Amino acid sequence: MPHTIVNLALTVVSEKIDQALLNYPRYPHQRIFQRSDLRQRLEAYVLSRMPSLYVAIDNSRACSLEYPSRCFPHSQLLQMEQLIGQGIEKFLAMEALDPPTSSGEVDVSLTPSSWFG
Repeated sequence: MPHTIVNLALTVVSEKIDQALLNYPRYPHQRIFQRSDLRQRLEAYVLSRMPSLYVAIDNSRACSLEYPSRCFPHSQLLQMEQLIGQGIEKFLAMEALDPPTSSGEVDVSLTPSSWFG
């Protein structure tokens, strides 16, 4: 039976990021992480703090591409969730200090000219 070697960590981390962001408000959390560069940085943040999990997959295992999270122990899934939360907060704080200017969207309530009248 043929085997495929796969790094399941990226797949599971990406799914967990999607799940975690659903628990955050649309603005600014979900909106900010729609940017692919920031999303990739969040994935890299989590993956660099977790052990990689490469598996050789065949169709007879419970650990599979259809259910990659089954390949991780519960403790590592919890660690992923914790790191995702930390990463989201870290990158949100960085975005608050240096917001992107290329989106073209400006919140008028944050412009200085609206503060005084």
